[in-house]
Amino acid sequence: MPTRNKNDLINIIKPFFDLNFFFIVIAIILFGLLILSSASIELSSKQFNGDPFYYLFRQVNYLLFSLFVCSFFLYISTERLKKNYFILLIFFLFTLLLVNLDIFTRKAGGSARWLSFSGLNIQPSEFFKLFYIVWLCAFLDYKKNSIRRLDIFIIPFIWFSISAVLLIQQPDFGSTAVLFFMTLLLLFIAKAKFIHILFSGLLGSLVGIITLLMNPYMLARFNFFKPCENDGYQLCYSLMAIGSGGIFGKGLGASTSKLFFLPAAHTDFIFAVLAEELGIFGIILIISLFYLFIRKCFLIGDRAIRVGLIFQGYLAYGIGMFITMQVLLSMAVNLGMVPTKGLALPLFSYGGSNYLVSILSISIMFRIYRDVYKKSINSSIR
Repeated sequence: MPTRNKNDLINIIKPFFDLNFFFIVIAIILFGLLILSSASIELSSKQFNGDPFYYLFRQVNYLLFSLFVCSFFLYISTERLKKNYFILLIFFLFTLLLVNLDIFTRKAGGSARWLSFSGLNIQPSEFFKLFYIVWLCAFLDYKKNSIRRLDIFIIPFIWFSISAVLLIQQPDFGSTAVLFFMTLLLLFIAKAKFIHILFSGLLGSLVGIITLLMNPYMLARFNFFKPCENDGYQLCYSLMAIGSGGIFGKGLGASTSKLFFLPAAHTDFIFAVLAEELGIFGIILIISLFYLFIRKCFLIGDRAIRVGLIFQGYLAYGIGMFITMQVLLSMAVNLGMVPTKGLALPLFSYGGSNYLVSILSISIMFRIYRDVYKKSINSSIR
């Protein structure tokens, strides 16, 4: 009976998975669970009768549920996503509207961002960001021959404006900023006129500055130079945690900031705990892992466009930039470079909605890779 060698197994798997991409994702997920376990262990023990791993087990449950749900996306052609892009956009706009109308809404931290059904809390803005990108990529594919016309160029900004109004009322300025920059970047990739992109960027920045000036409490959160003033204790402890980590950190589990000094240590400020425990070494490690992930997204996107799968190529670029912006903004919040807002670090911060959306984005990337591989094989046969 013939035996299969390593190359035979790789050739069997190759049409379904990019193995390098797969191992990068696994490394990020495991690293994220490790850091979450360390960041949440004290809070979990205090809140849940001495159970130190409550948040970790909950996150593992979110992971398993996400893998179960997203496994179906591996069997859904990306062309079907493209054909139903408008329905998806309208559906998630509707969920944002439910939040704004205070229907089935749960409030936390002064914001109303969650829909609550029988104890199940869902943050619609997390899902909306992803499917807004799906819609925009499909639109840019359909309009690829006319996107340089001004009347076509402004259509994405009309939909962005509608979305921004709903998001800002929650308030969710972080998601609004992500969608704005995603719109500009994808229009650039789609080769829209640079002057149109530049003018839109300047106009959007001006609107953002005016919004800040009209909301003094937001302006007060730009306290990088005086982090311990203006109620900036959260940022103050975040910077102290990051600064105390040194080169190799205090050691895994040895953070003092998570001992109820730093609020949201297991969610919005998990990067600060990582930096304190693993130091510059840990920061370089997490940046390197996400760099490899994002680079792989861009390589798949480039290959998709080269074989004629324009929508899939735009979407791969979009998902890569989507993850990039969330990582950069989360780190920037921890460093006080942007106002303190609820921005999760993908696959690290505790939370079901963001985790599900992150895994969903990854499953779409695997499906894009599969479609690109099939198209490449078919093209070579012809």
